[in-house]
Amino acid sequence: MDMLFVILLVLASFAGSGLIYLAIRAGSHNRAKLQQLATENGWVFSYTPASAGDGSRTVIASEPEGWTLTLYSQSSGNGGGSGTRWSHFDVPRLALPDGLAVLGPDLPPQTAAMAAQAFQGAGAFGLGQKILGRMTGGLGPEAAALQMAGQAGPGTLFVTPNASAALDCVRDAPELAEARAGKNEAQQPIVLRGPFGLRLRHLGLLRKPGEVAVFIALGQALIARLGPDA
Repeated sequence: MDMLFVILLVLASFAGSGLIYLAIRAGSHNRAKLQQLATENGWVFSYTPASAGDGSRTVIASEPEGWTLTLYSQSSGNGGGSGTRWSHFDVPRLALPDGLAVLGPDLPPQTAAMAAQAFQGAGAFGLGQKILGRMTGGLGPEAAALQMAGQAGPGTLFVTPNASAALDCVRDAPELAEARAGKNEAQQPIVLRGPFGLRLRHLGLLRKPGEVAVFIALGQALIARLGPDA
C-alpha cells in the first residue's frame, strides 16, 4: 500500500477522533451550564445518556409550577449527523378531557391553500398528514380528526371539533409572536393542547442555556395566559 495513502488514513482517523472528542466536550459543557441554570432557578435537573435503541434525555422541571422540559437527541448511527431531536415543554395539568388543538407558524399562502384543500372532507391525509406529522411529532390517531380552523388569527391553527377554543387565549400572545419573529417555519415553536396537557414543541434540540431559558420563559408565559382554572 502506498505510504502516502497510509499516512492520510492515519491523519483522517486522528481528525475524526478529535472531532468526536470536541463534540463530547461541548456536550458536557452545555449540560453543566444547563444544570447551573436549573440550580439558580430552583428547578430539578437530570440527564440520561443514550442507550441501545434510545437517545439521550436532558430534563429540567419545576414541581411547584407543574412543567417539565425534555431535550431529546438520538443519532441515526450512520455518522451523517441525522437522527431524532426535539425539545418539549409539557404541562400535564392543562390537559383537555378529549380533543386536540395544534397551533403552528403562519404557512406561505400557497402551502396554506394546499393544506386547506387536503383537509377538506378527507381528514389528515397526504399533504395534511405530512404537515401534522411534522408539527405534532407523530401523535398518530389523536391527530386523525384535526382540521384547519377557519377563524382568522396569528399562526396556523388545527383543531378537533371538541377543542376549537382550546388555544384561543394563547394564539395572539405577544410572547409567541416574539418567538416567531425572524425565524423560518422550522425554527418557530408549535403549541399543542390535548389529553397529554399543554405542550410547547421545538423541532430540534435546544443546546445553549440561553435558548433553553428563553424557551422556558415562553412556556411560563403561555401557562399564565391560560390561567390556573384553564
